[in-house]
Amino acid sequence: MMKRVDKFFIIGLLVVLVILAVAPIAFNLRFIIFILTLTNIFAMLAVSWNLLSGYMGLLSLGHSFFFAGGGYAAAILSISYGVPPVAAVFLGAMVVTALGSLIGLPSLKLRGHFFALVTLIIPVIAYQVTNAIPQLGGHDGIFGIPPLFRSAEEFYLATLAALSGSVVVSYLVMRSRLGIIFTCIKDDEIAAKAAGIDVPRYKLLGLCISIFIAGVAGAFYAYLNGVISPATYELEKASLPLLMTLLGGRATILGPVVGAFIIETLIETLKIEVLVRARLLIYSGLALLIFMIFPSGIVGFLRRRVYGDTAG
Repeated sequence: MMKRVDKFFIIGLLVVLVILAVAPIAFNLRFIIFILTLTNIFAMLAVSWNLLSGYMGLLSLGHSFFFAGGGYAAAILSISYGVPPVAAVFLGAMVVTALGSLIGLPSLKLRGHFFALVTLIIPVIAYQVTNAIPQLGGHDGIFGIPPLFRSAEEFYLATLAALSGSVVVSYLVMRSRLGIIFTCIKDDEIAAKAAGIDVPRYKLLGLCISIFIAGVAGAFYAYLNGVISPATYELEKASLPLLMTLLGGRATILGPVVGAFIIETLIETLKIEVLVRARLLIYSGLALLIFMIFPSGIVGFLRRRVYGDTAG
């Protein structure tokens, strides 16, 4: 028999999806559609970060590398090799997953702050390398990325579908035996090894799932803007999934999505010329205030109030 929490998740997700799919298009809200499209993309990035850092306990400070890498790979596949844009989104994510797993494999032997520091350094190196390679557009990046869809509405619905898919993947993973293993690794890696769990293998698997989702998000971001540049590696992009997930609720299914919608709304609201330079400081300060009120995130707080637990 389906648990009450599962019914809550499925019904709530369906209701939200219907509203998000119908309302902006029905009322022809062009600017809102663009904002929601951008929010869907960063929500996917937050979901990918939560899978690795929230559920597995591997604190990543370099998810912007996977995000930008998916964008660069998709752009190159489309422009240089003539791959259809929709196929390039997923092929680009596969490319950055392969590259990220090769780079990340040695770092998975590290734990705690050491792993976090390594992931922080990777985007910095990638930024310098990308700037130095003319074939990647150098400092200006890659321009002229072909459109992914014919209309903004189609693009929005595609990102909404991709976000829904990433949430469902996260949900199915964490409700499966694989999710139990991830939780064991997070709680006590040494005990997990003693229990016969192949920790390096499952760490790599979790990393690959996380990178693929981030890569798809990055590819959508490149197609949305028509350009991808080294600026995508910068600190603001690296901090967004962390802030979004902590705000919404770490190690919860919908927490990253809730956090993404709140923070992305703040970002767009604060895009006033006077405030634009300080917006990272402003929304980080507001997020910190909410963290003090809701230490377990908004979704974690609501779950405790409704069900008396913190289940995802």
